[in-house]
Amino acid sequence: MVYPYEVIALIACLASSAFYSASEAVLLSISIDRAKQIIEAGGPKGRALSFLAERHNEILTTILVGNNIVNIIFATMVSIVATRVFNEAAVGISVFISTVLILLFGEITPKTFAKNHAEALATVVVRILQVNFYILFPVVTMVTWFIEKILGDHSQLQGRMVTKNDIEYLVGRAEKEKTIDSKQLGLLSSILEFPTIKVKDIMVPRQQVKFIERNMSFKQIVDLVREDNHSRYPVCKGSLDNTIGFLHVKDLAFVNVGEPEKFELKKLLKRPFFVYEHMKIQAVFDHMNRKKVHLALIKDENGLIVGIVTLEDIIEEIFGEILDEHDEEEDQSYDIDDDEESAENGLLVDGQIPLRDLDSDYDIKIPLNDNYSTLAGFLLDMLGNNFPENGQIIVWEGISFEITNVANYEIKEVRVRDVAGEKHFFSKSEAKNNFSVESSNDKRDDSKNSEDSEKKTN
Repeated sequence: MVYPYEVIALIACLASSAFYSASEAVLLSISIDRAKQIIEAGGPKGRALSFLAERHNEILTTILVGNNIVNIIFATMVSIVATRVFNEAAVGISVFISTVLILLFGEITPKTFAKNHAEALATVVVRILQVNFYILFPVVTMVTWFIEKILGDHSQLQGRMVTKNDIEYLVGRAEKEKTIDSKQLGLLSSILEFPTIKVKDIMVPRQQVKFIERNMSFKQIVDLVREDNHSRYPVCKGSLDNTIGFLHVKDLAFVNVGEPEKFELKKLLKRPFFVYEHMKIQAVFDHMNRKKVHLALIKDENGLIVGIVTLEDIIEEIFGEILDEHDEEEDQSYDIDDDEESAENGLLVDGQIPLRDLDSDYDIKIPLNDNYSTLAGFLLDMLGNNFPENGQIIVWEGISFEITNVANYEIKEVRVRDVAGEKHFFSKSEAKNNFSVESSNDKRDDSKNSEDSEKKTN
């Protein structure tokens, strides 16, 4: 026989167990950052979470103590009732019944529900836990003190710090679910990748650097600036390896044009700034910002100049290409006509194109390596001990790279094809333009067709 008060007590214990389990799920489901936002917003929910933040350890201890107490009482009462009803088989039956009921109604169901409604339940849960905390205060205090004595500093229950991997996962998930704009996703991805990029991956290679000879006349310098349109130039004695300083073009405005013989270039020079090619661009940016310089010469391990980098180059790694009044939109080097011809002709690209640009512009992913950062460097590495020659073809990961232009052992131009002839390489910007043009043409065609049909109807 089972008495009514026993049924009520069992239901109360099971309900209490469900509440404590749900409370634990609520508290662990709300992230630290989200909790801070709610607290800053104020209101009943903010005040409730503020209390939780102040007594985080004590509240969790209250949940654990309370849950264990009601589970023990529940299991004991089930054993008493089962013994009275089933006699000899009571022990096994009572264990089975109490385990199933606690798992199903005291753990799994309430935790699942609470996890999906964490913020909505937060205020009610914390308020009830406050009452429980004061009721169980002696036990909670004793247990907390005991844990702190055993574990010391490790007893503090702190939220896990958000890591770069967490953010990358969220960005990837947002990209799949399309919950964030593509431009914002690109910006977030660039920021995450920023600390890992080496300066040699974004530098202007030595062979592309224009510099001023220290013995150039004022007119020669002006002619070079007019032709090249840059704001700063290295000034050298014979070669980049003998750089004596930088010239800012704006300083030429203060030169007396009427007296060119009095022009002294060295008075306009700024001290050269050097960085190492394997330095991360974040460190280079910090150094350049601290020194208030906008252009740096990049040295290799032998002390030779291998290129230059500007603050603009570094900033563009986050925000993309930045065009000023002197820049012109470059026509991407590609050779694609019809679909049938594109597989045969492939894509013509500059040999000095950085691998990062090859990925961002054409979606051709070649892993970066300490030995190279450009397409030409990658192909030279693939060639090993062989010199590059016109017509050489290198196949890698289903992509064919044909060297079409070599000058002084330098790979100037490469034709990229898909080996299977199924994949066509397009400039992403060109593809977008073509898509927008085709869309507008389709709309005009649809509009024209609708007008023709209306005329026929009339």
